[in-house]
Amino acid sequence: MYPVFMRAGNPGVVSRNISILYITSVVGGMLFFLPVLALYFEQELFTTTNVAAIFSVEAFALVLFEIPTGAIADLFGRRFTIILSSGVALCALFPLSVGGSMTMFILYAVLNALARSLASGTGSAMIFDSLQEEGREKQYKKLYGIFEALWPLGASVGSVIGGYLAKISLHLTITTSAIPLAVAFFLSFFLVEPVYAKAGHANIIRHMIDVSHLVIRNRQLIILVSAFFVMMALGESIHLLSPLFFQSKALSLEYFGWISALTFGFSSLGFYLSHGVSELLGNKKTLIFTASLSPFFILGATLLSSVPLVMLWTSASIFFGIKNPIISHLLNLEVASSRRATIISINNFMGQLGVAIVVPIFGYFADLYTIQVAVQLSSVLVLIVPIMFLLLRDKNKSF
Repeated sequence: MYPVFMRAGNPGVVSRNISILYITSVVGGMLFFLPVLALYFEQELFTTTNVAAIFSVEAFALVLFEIPTGAIADLFGRRFTIILSSGVALCALFPLSVGGSMTMFILYAVLNALARSLASGTGSAMIFDSLQEEGREKQYKKLYGIFEALWPLGASVGSVIGGYLAKISLHLTITTSAIPLAVAFFLSFFLVEPVYAKAGHANIIRHMIDVSHLVIRNRQLIILVSAFFVMMALGESIHLLSPLFFQSKALSLEYFGWISALTFGFSSLGFYLSHGVSELLGNKKTLIFTASLSPFFILGATLLSSVPLVMLWTSASIFFGIKNPIISHLLNLEVASSRRATIISINNFMGQLGVAIVVPIFGYFADLYTIQVAVQLSSVLVLIVPIMFLLLRDKNKSF
């Protein structure tokens, strides 16, 4: 479909890269502070609006970094970009651990945003390019689904541990998270750069403009990127401030880790099932089906308490897990390898732009009324996403 550059003498690049990416994905997800991060911020900053402001700063930083870092991965290599991402993620823990002021938390948010944006799309591009190097592109959706399933699996384990650490100290969940991040950083050096068609220049600005023009001219890309914008703006706002919602429901802190673990666990299951479900129903039908059910689960959960609330809320994440590999697959079908990481970064750019815009509004609305009302309103509004998916061209082929 697109030009492929083969490299002799590098057999097994798929096995090596995917194995390492799988391991680093699990380990990198074991962040013990995930289930209590909003509570840690609130402990230091006192209001939901202030907590939302930190998440908004991170989202705006992601917006600024997303496309340039995608271009870096395309122009200067996948391996280099992943190593840099792991190193920055480790450094970001320092200001988070020091805490105590808005300045430190903003520094953490910016560094974490840089780390996330460097990784955004790069792992996906490395998997696709590694498979393409060995003529195994048709396996992408299945293997990428497994890859995406492993981070939330690691986050599930980390969340359970983090829930118990939080009972001792919220701060302890931050410092101990340096261990898995250091392991992920070390392992990233063993990746092998896959062969892919690079642009004939190293101009980041030019590359960003060229790929942006491609999106504007492609109807399929416009729909996918726009739907992701809405889905992330509303869904991620709910997710980021969910600990405050659980607190409003008088759930004990010790259960927060288990709630987070179940959320990530169901998400992991969704990623794993994504290939099989989409092969059975088709990509378009699967996206419409999952995007329709998820908000109803969240909306229903707000009307419940205790165990029924937790089960309905957490099980909604299975639909998020099913959607993402399909969206990534459809994005990859539309672009050449020389633009792959950048196009995925543009998609993530739009998602984070949505978060940056909506999460402070969400936090203000929660302070003005209640966080339950904010969650309910967001759940209703996100139903626009399946309507947008109706406009997609159905591409059911694996490649």
